[in-house]
Amino acid sequence: MTNSLTVWGVGTTRTLRVHWMLHELGIEYETKRIESRTGDTLSEEYTRINPKQKIPTLVDGDLVLSESFAILRHLRRLGELPYDDYQQSAAGLAAYDEWVSFILMELDATSLYVIRRHKDLPDIYGEAPAAVTSSLAYFDKMLRSVLPKLAADKPIWGSTFSELDILMTIALDWADVVGAGVPEPAKTYQATMHHRPAYQAAMKHNFRDLQIQTRPDQ
Repeated sequence: MTNSLTVWGVGTTRTLRVHWMLHELGIEYETKRIESRTGDTLSEEYTRINPKQKIPTLVDGDLVLSESFAILRHLRRLGELPYDDYQQSAAGLAAYDEWVSFILMELDATSLYVIRRHKDLPDIYGEAPAAVTSSLAYFDKMLRSVLPKLAADKPIWGSTFSELDILMTIALDWADVVGAGVPEPAKTYQATMHHRPAYQAAMKHNFRDLQIQTRPDQ
């Protein structure tokens, strides 16, 4: 295992993904508590590390990763969280790819992030009430399409907690904040994930002592 990990970034759902995984794995790491929209990400030091000037960024020796899902995958490989038989099977791996595509594209990018940009950040991205309304409806339709695959008290992929649970839970948290609504059994699944000690510790770590008080969706 690596001797030194540094995570740059706190205060957003993207950074929460990373802190949650690290708490689940029990891996020691350093946090650089920089935030979005404070000027922190525009510094020369940080721009050298991540020219995108966005958070989070993981530095693991010579390896630098700046996409939260890629960071989750890397950390999972570093840690000792096991893969069950289904997760290692061809069918399980195919299901994994489908879940990732669905959560990141249909729920996050196509729905929730559109709402984020045009409802919460209109000064930057412009007001677009129709886009917000249609995105809320689209999120509801997409989430309901996978409800038969969700169990209230089990991971969404196989029998072992994984990065997919991190992605889904935080998407559901974000949906709550923007008023999208979370139907059963997704609501109980979300509550089950909220009871995980690592989630609770990561929430405190990610959102405490911020320069700008942000909501969990920001």
